[in-house]
Amino acid sequence: MANLHIAIHSINHIQKKMEMLEDMWNRFVFEKHDPQQMRLHVYRSWKRCQEIGVNPHQKQAPIVITDDQLVDWHKQSHLYHLSRSILQDLARQIEGTLYLITLCDSKGRILHLHGERRILQKAELMNFVIGADWSEISAGTNAIGTAIAEKQPIQIFSYEHFCQGAHPWICSAAPIHDPLSGQLLGVIDLTGPSDLAQPHSLGTAVMTAKSIEQRFQETARETLHHLQARFNQVTHNRYHEPIVLLDEALQVVEATPKALSLLQLEKRRMLWSLPEMEPLKIALSSLGDTQSEMYLPSRQLKVSIGSVFKERKRVGFLLHFHKPSPVSSTSPIPADHWTHIIGESKALKNILSKSQVVAASNVPILLTGESGTGKERFARAIHWASPRHRREFLAINCGAIPKELIASEIFGYEAGTFTGGNPNGKRGKFEEADGGTLFLDEIAEMPLDLQVYLLRVLQENEIVRLGSSKPIPVDVRIIAATNQNLEQLVQAGKFRSDLYFRLNVVQLALPPLRERGDDVLRLYNHFVQNFAEKHGKRVTTTEDDVLAFLRDYHWPGNIRELENAVEHAVLFADRERIQLSDLPSYLLRSNVTNRSMTPLEQEEKRLLTQLFQETKGNLSEMARRCNIARSTLYRKLKKYNIGVM
Repeated sequence: MANLHIAIHSINHIQKKMEMLEDMWNRFVFEKHDPQQMRLHVYRSWKRCQEIGVNPHQKQAPIVITDDQLVDWHKQSHLYHLSRSILQDLARQIEGTLYLITLCDSKGRILHLHGERRILQKAELMNFVIGADWSEISAGTNAIGTAIAEKQPIQIFSYEHFCQGAHPWICSAAPIHDPLSGQLLGVIDLTGPSDLAQPHSLGTAVMTAKSIEQRFQETARETLHHLQARFNQVTHNRYHEPIVLLDEALQVVEATPKALSLLQLEKRRMLWSLPEMEPLKIALSSLGDTQSEMYLPSRQLKVSIGSVFKERKRVGFLLHFHKPSPVSSTSPIPADHWTHIIGESKALKNILSKSQVVAASNVPILLTGESGTGKERFARAIHWASPRHRREFLAINCGAIPKELIASEIFGYEAGTFTGGNPNGKRGKFEEADGGTLFLDEIAEMPLDLQVYLLRVLQENEIVRLGSSKPIPVDVRIIAATNQNLEQLVQAGKFRSDLYFRLNVVQLALPPLRERGDDVLRLYNHFVQNFAEKHGKRVTTTEDDVLAFLRDYHWPGNIRELENAVEHAVLFADRERIQLSDLPSYLLRSNVTNRSMTPLEQEEKRLLTQLFQETKGNLSEMARRCNIARSTLYRKLKKYNIGVM
């Protein structure tokens, strides 16, 4: 079976085989003749390319990933971090062979590339570079894209490539699958000049993919043991309580007998077969906080959600189901919903006071403020302090969902609307949150053409599913949030003015952390206590110079940045006292830079940092807003050590 997908079985007669393939390619492209003696998998790929309209004379693949997106991927990708040492070993093994090593994601996009400079430069002619899309639909028949399409390893030689730009090359690729779920994780590929073709390059790619899969299996096994140990620790004295343990993929790992009894489940893996659990599954999929609570009205159950961490990465969830204590409709609004919001500053108390007033009403609320100021936490507190607290609080990040999917997520769709969609149709977020609260985070990212439909919901209190003309009444309170200036977006024609005024009945502008005085220290103490407990560390005191630094630092990432910095400090504190050296190194470098800057430079850095956060590192947009050239912006960002330069 493996030999079937090798293009070159011997290095003899390479030139003759290349000429034969060239003749087949010319006949197929110019005369529309099906090739004779063509390998079946290559022939199928050529036909796919022909049907979808790939240009056989294409010289380059498209580049689809920006530098900023690549930086984010390298930081976040589990595949990359587990593969890195294996790729380094492979690079040493094939040194001098003039082959390139490539790691791609599951869509065929190149995310890691290693090889000799002169071969890399030659490969650039066909855009075989980091960030390029080498799926079949973008680059025609090639080992990366065809391995994904055929779901198996394959070698593609010279004129077997459908597109002309890749004819001087031979490539061998093997898919990498998650050994537990079978999900395609990515592709490993070896590419070199066609005149240096080697049969064993495909075997090397396959062995490398297997090594990466083995590494995933070992890590998964370690994570499973960690989850089970955490479950045993939590349930040691609470085994008769309804507690469920999930892994990161939301698969049920463990469940107490009480949980199975309460949820009326024969087997724990049947949890997600219960339709009433769908809102919980959606909430877990987008959960930002380490802890949360939600109410399941159909079961009349409250769920306390806790995160399970391993080496600072969330690897699962602990769910504790319990019946809420009965509350009469005339009961006063409990005050403890606000205790999770830490601080005593005048700026914070002003917002808290306004939030407590509007919580009892039904008006839309617009939460504004820089990224990391706690907008979702305020939204949840407002919901739990409102008369709607027995119903759903659903959060949706308008910037995290592809534009083509956001309408179906929010408004739902009827059966048969989409090929591959749920055959029974699907309820949207408005229907799921009926009677409760819908939190629309990053509302500025909502496409303009969808804003008119959201406006209609706010005006008419009804939605229409995609593929239907039947209105469905809904009773939902909207809390929207943004870190952008909506007024400027309205003036620029990027946000509807009528929707802005409809959402902006009450605007709560959350203050940045640098304007909250000693709240920095109050939050610091709160986080130290939480993370010390989470990581099993004993931390009792903090050096004075650390407290002084925390008070003086400008905190461009606000509470989220402080939280991350404190977790770093707790993890690396080797005694019971946190020292300045325990803080992340970038913070300390920033402090040195600030001390040598003039007040004018410090303000410029603060504004650029804020803009970098608002635009999510989009340098073109930053340069446009600052009305300066990109080259000038690069110099300023490098000067102030902002972003990854």
